[in-house]
Amino acid sequence: MPRGRRGQSSSGPLSPHQASYVLQRMISERRISPGEVNRYLGDIHREISDLERRLQSLKEAGGASSAAGVGTAAAAPRRRGRPPGSGRKRGPGRPPGRPPGRPPGRPPAAAAAAAPAAAPAAKGGKRRRRSAITAEQLASRQLQGRYLGLIRQIPASKRGAYQRTAKERGREAAIRDMQDTLKK
Repeated sequence: MPRGRRGQSSSGPLSPHQASYVLQRMISERRISPGEVNRYLGDIHREISDLERRLQSLKEAGGASSAAGVGTAAAAPRRRGRPPGSGRKRGPGRPPGRPPGRPPGRPPAAAAAAAPAAAPAAKGGKRRRRSAITAEQLASRQLQGRYLGLIRQIPASKRGAYQRTAKERGREAAIRDMQDTLKK
C-alpha cells in the first residue's frame, strides 16, 4: 500500500464524490487506465463469491449447534467476579455510569493520543522481527538496570560521585559502593 508524504495527513476515508474525482484525475493523468478500473470492478463479484463460499464452509463446519443460533440471540454467559454495583461507590453529586463525553467502546484519552503514532506501523506493512540479544548484551542490560535502580535512590547532590565511579572503575564498582551506602 503506498504511503503518503511526510508531513501530510490523510483525512480518512473518501466520500463517493471525492473518490470519483480522484479516479477521474488518475485516468486523465494516465496513472491508471480505464481497463484497470473495469478489471477492479469485475473483481468485486469474484470477491463476493469467494466470501460467500467461505461463509458457507464456516457455517457447515460449525455444525447444527451454531446454525441454530445464527439468527437468534443466544443467552449471555454468566459474568465472573463481583456483581455490578458492588464496587466503589460514587461520590456525592456524581452521576451513575461512565464519564460524560465518552461513548461506549471509546478508548481513554491517553490511548487515543497514542493511537495515531502507532497507526502507520499497523497499516504500513510487516512488523520487523526483533533480533535475539547475546548473553553479553543481556548481562549488560541487567547490570544497567541494577545501576539505575540504585542511583535513583541516591540524593541528586551525591549522584555525581557514583557516576564518576561508574565511568572510571566500572558500573560494578559503582553498584557495590551504592549498595554499601544504602546498606543493601
